[in-house]
Amino acid sequence: MRKTWTAMLSCVLLFCLFLTACGGNNNGGDNTASGNDAANKPANNQAADSGSENTGGNEATSDVAGANDEAFTIRVGAWFIDQRTFMKEFVANVEKKYKELYPNATIQWDILLDAKYFDKLKAELASNTAPDVFFQQGLTSTFAEGNYLVDLSDQEWASKLHPGSVKFSKYDGNVYSAPMGVGTSGVWYNKKIFSDLGLEAPKTWDEFMQACEKIKAAGITPIALGFKDMWTAQVFAGLMIQSAGFESSKSFGKDLYDGAKKLDGPEMQGVMTKFQTMVESGYFNKSALSLDWPQSAEMFTTGKAAMIVQGPWMPGVAEDNFKTKGHAAFDLGYFPLMTDAGYHNLAVSVDQNLSINKSTKLLQQAKDLVSVILSPEIYGPYNVGNGNIPAISGIEVNYPNPVFNEVKTALAEGESSGGFEGYIATSAYTALAEEVTKIVSGAKFNPDDLKEAQSKQDKDKSTIILPSE
Repeated sequence: MRKTWTAMLSCVLLFCLFLTACGGNNNGGDNTASGNDAANKPANNQAADSGSENTGGNEATSDVAGANDEAFTIRVGAWFIDQRTFMKEFVANVEKKYKELYPNATIQWDILLDAKYFDKLKAELASNTAPDVFFQQGLTSTFAEGNYLVDLSDQEWASKLHPGSVKFSKYDGNVYSAPMGVGTSGVWYNKKIFSDLGLEAPKTWDEFMQACEKIKAAGITPIALGFKDMWTAQVFAGLMIQSAGFESSKSFGKDLYDGAKKLDGPEMQGVMTKFQTMVESGYFNKSALSLDWPQSAEMFTTGKAAMIVQGPWMPGVAEDNFKTKGHAAFDLGYFPLMTDAGYHNLAVSVDQNLSINKSTKLLQQAKDLVSVILSPEIYGPYNVGNGNIPAISGIEVNYPNPVFNEVKTALAEGESSGGFEGYIATSAYTALAEEVTKIVSGAKFNPDDLKEAQSKQDKDKSTIILPSE
């Protein structure tokens, strides 16, 4: 995460690419949600008809003469690769292209669609049993500091990282992971419902609440929640905290680390109070704590809810639901979560990073596999499906869904800073999310409840690995 000015510059550079193409801790400071709480986050499906163009080259080659015919099994670890159309195409394309290099190789996909993936990965790294290549989220600094990752600075793609993705991939000046794309989160809404009710995308918090009230009066749930997955609460609360915090201070993240701002301070109290107002007003589904993320997405795509707060993968998930579940298709719209005054600050983040296990006995084969995954014909469609911007220069994509123009506009009209969560302990971030779920359960918010988050921040501050400047 960076100071505001640096992050804003990174965002501008990233979206220059986006405009051309379209014509979010385990205390590493390089994620928008802690690895353990993000395990069910999808890399979604939107990209079957996407195209990509490579102007930089990213070819996989082997340095071992005659080794390409050797039979071996290489393991890949992931938490988000499931049976959706886009994911199946991703796996098939990787296997096909890798076979062109190593005809007798077998890719073993070690997939755990659960928050336990990250705990399992950490245990495997510690015992030298981790996959040869693995996806992780926000753990580049932590794993690199633990000497678990291969330094990839000499790879061709490593010199082509976009500014906004570098902080997620580097540690101590070296590249230890490949960013799988850059994106941001926000509110996705059903344009048909909004149109039928005479609503437009809100520009202030009060307009947002007025829209929720009108939607509720029409017998439709305003906002679908799937807080059974804790990371979804972090996404929602994080967006609100990001705007409220950086409105109060342009160095809000660093202020939290230094103690100039507190996790039980007025910014956090204001966010929690707003959650309580939304709960008391009936703007969430009563099943908020029993639904997981995919179920909340279905609630949105069936039209039972008018809005959902999610990451950039949401349009692709909606498209997949329309195609495979028989839900009536509708156009999606987007707006950021704003403050009372209409200010919004969006954190640009990397949802998945790709790393190589330093203990692998298949080092060159692993590097070649990473290069295959980063090849334009695989990496490009992956980013379109994930609703992200390619984080490697020279790979351009076409986005079939116009909603991403609204994301681009929101980023251009507001501010963008490194996520505040890069400056707080994982335990403190978890405590904030737990307070949100407590409020959603019906408990009345007590400002003193936030003292636990600040206490954990003070206690675990030494575990925070600050982002590189």
